[in-house]
Amino acid sequence: MIITITNQKGGSGKTSTTVLFSLALASVSKRVLCVDCDPQGGLTSFLCPSVDINHSLFDILTGGDCAPLKIVRHKLEFYLIPADHRLDKIYTTLRPFELEKAFSKADYDYIIFDTPPTVQGISLSASIIADKVYVPADISRATMKSTLYTLETLLDIKKNGDVILIGYKEPAPDSNSFTATITRDFVKAIDSHYIGTIRKSVSIQRAVSDAGLRWTERRRQEILHPILDLLGVEHG
Repeated sequence: MIITITNQKGGSGKTSTTVLFSLALASVSKRVLCVDCDPQGGLTSFLCPSVDINHSLFDILTGGDCAPLKIVRHKLEFYLIPADHRLDKIYTTLRPFELEKAFSKADYDYIIFDTPPTVQGISLSASIIADKVYVPADISRATMKSTLYTLETLLDIKKNGDVILIGYKEPAPDSNSFTATITRDFVKAIDSHYIGTIRKSVSIQRAVSDAGLRWTERRRQEILHPILDLLGVEHG
């Protein structure tokens, strides 16, 4: 299965969501390849900050090769195609089916594309070939506009974007605060595209950024099982 994680808004939670998806799927023995499609290399920095990147997605897309990097997070294993600054030369102008050609023979249960803050170029290419497209969004006015634009663009290529709200809490019925109003407006605007939430917490932040975190059964149940529920994957 191919999963694309996209939103035209930067800082909306795409990279963190990619890491959580990869960890969750690895926890149920799925063979996972995540692909960093952003020339800023945010996903690459999260997963292998001390590795000197000599080959990356740029090489694959320009006729070369790049061996996937094995990522190990306390017995949870998955693979990464990293990104580097050279991708900036082509990511906005990449032709729609280049990623399909590049990964058509990749042998994984799941391939997850983490895209840059655009819905054109490489993000469009990743969305076209996706079986599922997820649109993470933090709750703010700026993100709401970008999220709606992203959903409209996906519909143009006959793809349905499933919105995951980061840190969403249903406001109290009698609250008319600024945050409560934005939250209600956001949920109403995305309507049936909303499929669930990912909590904002210290434990979630550690899961994403702490390579030495021990994945106890309790942590799997509290952090990874809700992610698997979002993905519709059984976890026993």
